[in-house]
Parts: sequence; C-alpha cells; structure tokens
Amino acid sequence: MSERELQVDQQIITDKDFELAIKTSTFVKVVQNGMQIRPISTIAGYNPDAIRMKDGSVVHRNANSFFAIANPEKA
Repeated sequence: MSERELQVDQQIITDKDFELAIKTSTFVKVVQNGMQIRPISTIAGYNPDAIRMKDGSVVHRNANSFFAIANPEKA
C-alpha cells in the first residue's frame, strides 16, 4: 500500500495534509512570522478557519504555518 506520507519539515497546507497529519499522529510545529508560537503537538481537528491541537489550543489557520516534525510510527 503506497499511502502518501508527510515528510519532516513539510509545510501542512491542504485539507488532505491536515487529515493525514491527524491520521498518522504527526507532530506539528506551529510558526507565525518565522517564530514557533506553540509547543510541538499533534493535530486533533481542523476546519477552514482554525486548527485544534491535541493540547487543547486552537490556532488560526490562515495566520500561521504548520510544519510536520516527526511521525511517531517511524520513530
């Protein structure tokens, strides 16, 4: 089965990227203006406006960038 995988340091942009990050419990770094603004966490859910992280925080989707850090299944 050749399922698409998120690569380390890949920016998560599309709905499919967010769905894959949730499915694979990929750790994600949230960046705003070049600075990491939240502790690294996994994504719990998303909608067109916001991303809900597993730590309970909600991050505005369009004002921040999201980058894959690691997939625990591969660690």
